[in-house]
Order: sequence, then C-alpha cells, then structure tokens
Amino acid sequence: MLTKEKLKLYWKQFTESPRAKKFQSVFRKVLIVAIVSIIIYQLWDIGWTEVLNSLPTHPLFYILFFVLYLTLPTGEVFIYRQVWAVKRWESFKAFLTKRVYNEEVMGYSGEFYLFMWARKRVGKSEKEVLKNVRDNNILSAVSSNIVAVILIGLLIFTGIIEVGDIFGNVSLVYVFTGIVITIAFVALFIQFRKYIFALPLRKALIVFAIYLSRFIIHHGLLIVQWAVVIPDTPLSIWFLFIAIIIVVNRIPFIPSRDLVFMWAGIELSRALDMATASVAGMLLVSSAMKKSLNLILFLIFSHFNKSEDIEELRRGYEKSSHVKKKD
Repeated sequence: MLTKEKLKLYWKQFTESPRAKKFQSVFRKVLIVAIVSIIIYQLWDIGWTEVLNSLPTHPLFYILFFVLYLTLPTGEVFIYRQVWAVKRWESFKAFLTKRVYNEEVMGYSGEFYLFMWARKRVGKSEKEVLKNVRDNNILSAVSSNIVAVILIGLLIFTGIIEVGDIFGNVSLVYVFTGIVITIAFVALFIQFRKYIFALPLRKALIVFAIYLSRFIIHHGLLIVQWAVVIPDTPLSIWFLFIAIIIVVNRIPFIPSRDLVFMWAGIELSRALDMATASVAGMLLVSSAMKKSLNLILFLIFSHFNKSEDIEELRRGYEKSSHVKKKD
C-alpha cells in the first residue's frame, strides 16, 4: 500500500538522485531561455527603435542605480554586526558575493556561501553560524511580508485593487476572526520564539528594525528612480510595481529574478496604459547594468580573495553530489 511516508521517501530519493539534479539544472536553463525569449518578443512587439530611443538619459537614474545596488549589502553589514564581530569591509565584500550568488545562480545559494565564509571568521561553531543566518532570513522575510501587507492595504484604500471584485461582500465577523487569529499567531510566535530562532528578543527587534528600515529606504529610492524616467506617474502605480517585486522575490529557487520582474513589468505597463517603451527601456538598462556589475565584482573579489571561499563552496557542492551518488 502506498502510504504518505512511502511517498515522502520516494520523493526524497528522487530529489537527491543525480537524475533529479540534472533535471533541475536543465529546467533552470530552459526557464531562463524561455523568459529571455518572451522579453525579446515583448521588445520586438514594442519596437526596438522605440525602446532604444526611450532608454534613460537622466544622470540621476544611474546615480540611484549604484546607490540602490549598495543599500542591500550595506544594510547587511549593520545587521550581521549584531551577531558577528567581523571587519566591516571584509563582511561587505562577502555580502556582495552573497548577492551575486542569490541573483545569478539560485535563491539561497548566497546564504550557503555566507555560511562557508563566516564559519572560518566569526569565532563561532558551525551550528551557531547556521542559526545566525537562519534567524536573519526569518526576520528579513517577516519585515518584507509586513511591508507587503501594508502595501496591499494602501492599494485597496486607493481603489487600485477592488476587494469586492476579489472576495465579494466580506462580513465583519470574518474580519474580526482574521484579526483574532493573527493576534494569536503573533502571541504564539513570541511565546515560542526560542524554538523558532535563537536570537534574544531585544537583538531580534534591533535586527528587524534595520531590515524594515532598509526595505523601506531601498524601495522608496526605487520609486524615485522610476519617477525620474517616467514623471507624473501616480504613486499608486509604482506601488503596484513594488508589489510585483515583493512577490517575485518571495518565489524560492528561481534564477534571474530581475528578468522575471522585467517581463511582468512590461506586461503591467501595457495593462495600465503606461509608456511601455519607457518602462521596457528602464527595466532593460537596470537588468543589464545589474548583471554586468554582478559579474565584474564577482571576478574582482574572486581574484583578490584567491577564490578560497568560492573554491570551498564548489568543493562542498561536489562532495555533496559525490556522497549522494554513492548512496
């Protein structure tokens, strides 16, 4: 008889098999090719000449790009200083490399790199380092989800999203029940936080505050950057774009999230009757610059660090695959 436990066992054996790993690699490549093909078709449909003529020319757009690129690793320097006593410049380079892995390789591969890097430098056991990385990821997810809920509330309040069209007539009983359940979950989270993450409450609140501040500043600057290219666009429209970014970033293990957002952003601009060529040009330049900068910084840090951490990361993947093949 096929039981739930047997299904779990079969699934685990399949996901850990060399065939599954090969399938995952092929699937990622096919997915990237498919997304790029769709974007090329979108740009062709708009008109390459129109897109090229609509590329951003305002210097502030490019200044903000570099500021935005640095906000994420800079924020992580202050965040991880709460748990690790490491030099700021050394950790900054590590967080830049982590970003490259997460954006260009696969989601959470950057966290694996950070763990490999930190376990030799922070003077803590591997278990403690792993807990620190896990705790920070939890707090990052919580902060972004809170902003997402607030953002959706603003979109509903401004009438961009019609609740009635989605849920129909919602009874106050359901609203009250939802509030009670939410409060109960928060209370349980606080009560059993030690089983969920290891950070003390005070330090966790500090880290959460930094994550939340970084999130708001980063996405606020992103709206300013877009507004430089397409002025006079209502703020509620840019909130919709931010909502898409949040959704895309929450999808696990997806490669090249900026390409997925570019695809979705172009389609959204058409639906909202915006200047599609300007949106496409803006997102195209941002994506190309981000990938180029990721590659350049990765090569620079790999050279000056003698690729020790990256080589160890590669050996870790190979060792893991080799052990699984033996099994």
